[in-house]
Amino acid sequence: MKRVNAGIIGLGRAGFMHLQNLLTIPEINILQVSDVFIDNISDKLNDLGITNQTKDYHDLLNNPDIDTIFVFTSTDTHEEIVTACANAGKNIFCEKPLSMSLDEEASLDVLRAVKKANVKLQVGFNRRMDPQFRNIYENVRNGAIGDPQVVKITSRDPDLLPHDLIKRIGGLLFDFTMHDFDMARYMMNSNITEVYAKGGTLIDPTLKEINDIDTLALVLQFENGAYGLIDNSRRAVYGYDQRVEVFGSEGMLKAENVNNSTVELYNKNHESLKKPLPMFVQRYHDAYINEMKMFVDSLLNDKPVVASGKDVIMAQRAAIAAQKSIETGLPQKVDTDFSL
Repeated sequence: MKRVNAGIIGLGRAGFMHLQNLLTIPEINILQVSDVFIDNISDKLNDLGITNQTKDYHDLLNNPDIDTIFVFTSTDTHEEIVTACANAGKNIFCEKPLSMSLDEEASLDVLRAVKKANVKLQVGFNRRMDPQFRNIYENVRNGAIGDPQVVKITSRDPDLLPHDLIKRIGGLLFDFTMHDFDMARYMMNSNITEVYAKGGTLIDPTLKEINDIDTLALVLQFENGAYGLIDNSRRAVYGYDQRVEVFGSEGMLKAENVNNSTVELYNKNHESLKKPLPMFVQRYHDAYINEMKMFVDSLLNDKPVVASGKDVIMAQRAAIAAQKSIETGLPQKVDTDFSL
């Protein structure tokens, strides 16, 4: 069996989840892991049979046996680490986004380093590989609803994040909505050309202190003339609310929330059904594994990655436009040209 000899940088909450998923994929051989707080999780790693541990991620870059590195650190480190991985000649999987900056030039520099090194980079837009959303995507491509005209995305977290975490991973637009920009573009198979956004703090006014918001409504326009609607919230008291709908000239496709039961109760007094799954870990469990399998397939069989550097730049441009739209109260154009 051909295998990917891998290293992992970043083993926080999401990183450790990814590690456990990677251990289920036989084509991945984890040779070394790194985290600045490695001492705190060393025993857990030993229990998983991972004993080659380090605090310094450069040790992985200098390990000649490693050909691929998975980057699960906070967003504010992605540009530096991905560039270093590329310069070391390693293939890279990196959680989205590459940056939370309003200037994309640094992210483009990262992609230039990847291109120069002739290595593969896949970005963690895992929702592309969610079985429900993938089914919608394939049906849209197959013409099941004719010409797609409107995509509607609802994405709401179950609760607020700590301010110090938001500072490291990006505010609502660059952390949370980034997935939705990518999903909208993915579903419509067309670039976003204009964004009109309204956002505010309807839940936690103290977010203003770190220049963030908790509630967001967006209208998008695409190159093909179609439209998109996105609504986000940092607090849905009933669970992790994730829904997608694509409306077209010949019909409509819709993915509702996922829960632990399909049973619904109706009687003369009330009706009830299970709440959505509580967190992203449960809701997108299959998507996280699928994106890793697709990345491995692209490495071992030299196929294109499912979410590229171009995809992350296009989502970043939409987020930058949305931020400017909130500040000005006006729609903002999005540049669709991409070259390195």
